[in-house]
Amino acid sequence: MNYRKIVTIITISLCLSGLLSCRLGVDDNDNTLYTDKSPADSSMGYKILSAGADFSSQVSESNYIYIVNSEFDLHGGTVNVGADSVLKFTENGSIKNGTINFNSTFLEGPVSFKDMRFGGSLLNRTVKLSWFGANPDTASEKAAGIKNKDIIEDVFKCMGDTLIVDGFYPVSSLITIDRSINLRSPDWNEKLCTKTYENSYEPTNGFYTTDGKGSLFTFYQYEEGGKTKTKGSVNMFGIYLKGDPQRFLNATNYNTDDLTWGIILPWGGSVAAVYNCKFEGFSQGIRALGGYIEKFQNVTFNACEIGLYALYASDFEVFSCKFTNCLPKYDLSNLNMNASQSAIDNGLRQIGCGFMIEGCGMVNCANNLFENNFINLIINEAAIIINVSNNDFIDPLYTDIYVYNDYQSLRSGILSLGSADLQKYCIDNVVISDNSFKRTKNACGKCVVRFANGFHALYNHGSVEWSRVTNLIISKNTVLDTRGTAASDEAIFEVSNLKEDKSKVTCYENNFSSSKAKYYINLWQGSTGKYTFINKRNTFPAGVDESKIRNDTLGVIVCE
Repeated sequence: MNYRKIVTIITISLCLSGLLSCRLGVDDNDNTLYTDKSPADSSMGYKILSAGADFSSQVSESNYIYIVNSEFDLHGGTVNVGADSVLKFTENGSIKNGTINFNSTFLEGPVSFKDMRFGGSLLNRTVKLSWFGANPDTASEKAAGIKNKDIIEDVFKCMGDTLIVDGFYPVSSLITIDRSINLRSPDWNEKLCTKTYENSYEPTNGFYTTDGKGSLFTFYQYEEGGKTKTKGSVNMFGIYLKGDPQRFLNATNYNTDDLTWGIILPWGGSVAAVYNCKFEGFSQGIRALGGYIEKFQNVTFNACEIGLYALYASDFEVFSCKFTNCLPKYDLSNLNMNASQSAIDNGLRQIGCGFMIEGCGMVNCANNLFENNFINLIINEAAIIINVSNNDFIDPLYTDIYVYNDYQSLRSGILSLGSADLQKYCIDNVVISDNSFKRTKNACGKCVVRFANGFHALYNHGSVEWSRVTNLIISKNTVLDTRGTAASDEAIFEVSNLKEDKSKVTCYENNFSSSKAKYYINLWQGSTGKYTFINKRNTFPAGVDESKIRNDTLGVIVCE
C-alpha cells in the first residue's frame, strides 16, 4: 500500500469518526467546544418520540436525533439523555414536570421546558432563557415551586457561553454565577454601543426583584487552603437590572439596613464588559469589592444610593455612562451643610453618590453624565492615576466632585498596614480636565470640588504624613452657572485639612467666569496644616480673583 492510499484511508476514517458523533470536540484545556449549528442529520440515528411510551427509555441511546413533537410529562422523575444527541422540538413539543440531565446535548427548534430542573451539559453556544420555563411575572414567580433563581442557575451550569435574556424576569432570591457567561438581550448588537451617553437604546430585557428589597447577582465563593476564593465572570449586553427605584428616590421610606445590589462582586470575581445596560433602584447598582472589572459603556445607573462603587478594583474604564438620581439615606427635605457633612464623615458609603472610586488605580472616567446626585463623583483613598475628563456634571445636591482622602476605620481592623504601606493611601496623580459643571440650582455643599484630608484611622499606625491629596491637576474645566443668586459664603473649592502640610493642587486654564461663587477657596473651620494651590491662567467671575480666600486662611492655604 503506497503512502497516498494510507493518507486517504486515515482521512476517511477520521471523517467517519467525526460523523458518527455530534460531539464538537475539546480545546487544548479539555474544555467543550460549543456551536450554534445542529449536527448533520446523516451522521446520527433518528427517532420520533412516542407520546404513549416511557420518555426516559426513549432518549437513552447516544448519537440520536430525538423528535419532541408532543407534550411529555415526567411526573417528577429524572431523565438522562443519551450522550451526543439532539432534542429537536416541533411546535407542539414540550417537556415538563421533572429533571433532565443533558449529556453533550444539542437543543433545536422551538424549545419548550416547563416546571423543570436541569443538569449536565449542552453543546449550544447560545440558549434562550424562555426555553427553560422561567416565570414571566411576579405572581407566577412567587407561586412557583421551582423559582427563576433555580432555573437560571441550572442553565448557567449547563449552557455554552451566551444566555439570551428574552424577557423581563422577576427574581425572588440572589442568583449565583459560578462560571464565565454572557447575558445578552435579543435586540442588542455592537452598533448600539455609541461613544456618547446620548444614545437612543433603552434596555427592556433583564431581571427585577419581586419586592424591591432583594439583590440580583453574586459570585460563587468557596474555601481552599484556609482562604475564601471566588470564581465566575459575567459580561452584560443590553440588560436591565431593577430593584425599587421609588424606594431610593423617596429616601425617608426605607430601612437603611436593607442593603441591595444589582451585582455584588467579591475579590476574584469578574465583570469584564457591561454595555448598554441599566441598574436602577439598589443600594448600590454594582458593588465591586476588589474584583476584576474592565469596561462600562453606555450604562445607566439611576435611583441608587451609589450607582457604581469600585473598592480596590482592577484598572478599568467608565465611558459614556449616565449617573442620575443617586441620593442619600436621610430626609432630603432637611438637607443642610452641617448635617450633610456629618453624614459623610460617619457613613461615606451610604451618602448618595453616582460613582465612587475608592482605592483603585488607573481609572478612566470620560464622556459621562452626572446629574441630580447627592455627590456626583467621589474619589477616596489610594486613588492613583485617575482620569476624569469630558464629563457633564449637572446640579448635585451637595457637590460635584469630592476628593476625600481618609482611610476610614471601617477597614482599619481588616487590613494590616505597616508604615511602608501608607504611601498607597494618597490621592495621587488625579487629572480632572475638560469637564462641564452646570448650575441651575443651589447645592448645600456650595462648591464645585471639595477636598478633605483625614488621618484618624491612620493614627493607630503611628504615621499620618502620607494621608494626603497630592499631584491633583484641575485643568480646562468650565462652569456654566445660570442661577440668579448664590450663598454669601460660597466658594469654587472647599478644603478640609487635618495636620497635613504636603497637599498640592495644580489648577490652570479653567473658565470660572460664570460662577456665582464669592470666593475662590474656603477652608473649613478647625483645619490646620498647609494646602498649596498652584494657580495658572484661570478665569474668574467679577469680584473673585485668585487670592480671594475666605476666613483669612493664608496661613494654611498657599496660592502660588
